[in-house]
Amino acid sequence: MGILLLAPDRDLRGLVQQLHRQAPDLALYLWPQTQPHPDIDFALCWNPPAGVIEQFSSLKAVTSLGAGVDALLDPAVVPSHLPIGRISGPELALDMARWLIAQITSHWLQLDQFRQQQIDKDCRTWAPTEAPLIGLLGIATIGASCARQFQSLGLRVEGWNRSGHGPSQVPMHLGAQGLHDLAARADYLICLLPLTNSTRGILDRSLFKAMRPGSVLINVGRGQHLVEADLLTALDAGQPALAILDVFQQEPLPTGHPFWSHPRVRVSPHCAAISQDEEVARLLLDSYRRVQAGELPLGAIDRQAGY
Repeated sequence: MGILLLAPDRDLRGLVQQLHRQAPDLALYLWPQTQPHPDIDFALCWNPPAGVIEQFSSLKAVTSLGAGVDALLDPAVVPSHLPIGRISGPELALDMARWLIAQITSHWLQLDQFRQQQIDKDCRTWAPTEAPLIGLLGIATIGASCARQFQSLGLRVEGWNRSGHGPSQVPMHLGAQGLHDLAARADYLICLLPLTNSTRGILDRSLFKAMRPGSVLINVGRGQHLVEADLLTALDAGQPALAILDVFQQEPLPTGHPFWSHPRVRVSPHCAAISQDEEVARLLLDSYRRVQAGELPLGAIDRQAGY
């Protein structure tokens, strides 16, 4: 029995080393070098081409190399009878929180201005304003971890999701009205949502009109959450005042895209949280053992809900 690693365009050498270190006797098979055969009963996937997984008829389950599963939901990609899990551990969540804290506190404390003051030899000082309110769209495993880290620094947090349920210490909003209510309150509105039919394009013109003047949009979910043309129009109107974007409709972001040069957009190359090989290997082996024992893979998702 063994695991298929099916992740086009991903460098898996570090992960393979970790898997060999943690489970020396486990058989690993890399696509496309490997042809289907009955010893392969589990697959780790990232953006697999349609029609490939169905060729491996002995598979019992697949899991995503990361928290996102939107690329696996199409039955043409992962046949409907196969359970889908995901790899999303505490280190990944902590990395996301660190990145977001760096972005938020740098902007809130106006740290960029100190560099200009150094150039100008200007010794003016200022104190930060009241702790900002952070609105979290999506507050599952990663969102809940981020909320705890924000609150540990004295930052205020409120959340929104489909159910309106979240950590007991986080005030929650739900529904279309709740989404706009949170947007109207938040100083920093962060998208951490899974990509589903109901969340695709959720960051749109109507949401931007609800946001506070001077507020900041941060998208670390998926590029398809954002209606890019609507954001450019909204930024020119000053509402929101700034967009910090780590994900895009097309990745890598095309060189001619207006986001690169827009004065109110900050771009990073989908690096807010990157799965680390040691943690992925450990969680992957846990998931594999569960499936071998007749259980669902770690982080099993509901295909209908999309997460």
